[in-house]
Amino acid sequence: MITRQGLSGALLFVMRVTTSVSFAVLLSITTKHFELLRVLRIFKIPPVFVMTFGMCYRYIFLFVEIIENTYLAIKSRVGTSVHHKKGQSVVAWNIAHLWMRSYQLNEEVYKAMQSRGYQGEALVLDEFKTKLRDWLWLCLVLIISVFLFLFNLHVKV
Repeated sequence: MITRQGLSGALLFVMRVTTSVSFAVLLSITTKHFELLRVLRIFKIPPVFVMTFGMCYRYIFLFVEIIENTYLAIKSRVGTSVHHKKGQSVVAWNIAHLWMRSYQLNEEVYKAMQSRGYQGEALVLDEFKTKLRDWLWLCLVLIISVFLFLFNLHVKV
């Protein structure tokens, strides 16, 4: 039986998840990638996590493209009607091959970073400066947040 308390708790949970995902997507869409990484460093996130996040962000698009090309190659060579054992072996071989390619790419990128003077911290050339527009947006968001908080105190579920 669905209770009113359970339904309101589930609704609250879904709304919180939706809000947090929306804010994360909005932040990533409206802010440049290197600025997000710099902000993570301002919040004292260890450099290894920031660099790992940066690499994952860059490589996820590369790996999606590789997987799409691999899938297209398998589909064009093998076709759609294949025994599941043969399909499993083809997929396993491609996974192993993708692993080796990503390992080699990792080594090449690391060597390229070292040759360009990388010493564990990513450096950004331009410095972030807050403008009037930034402060206005911050004030607007704070006013809306306070309004919603006060509205939430007065509304009974």
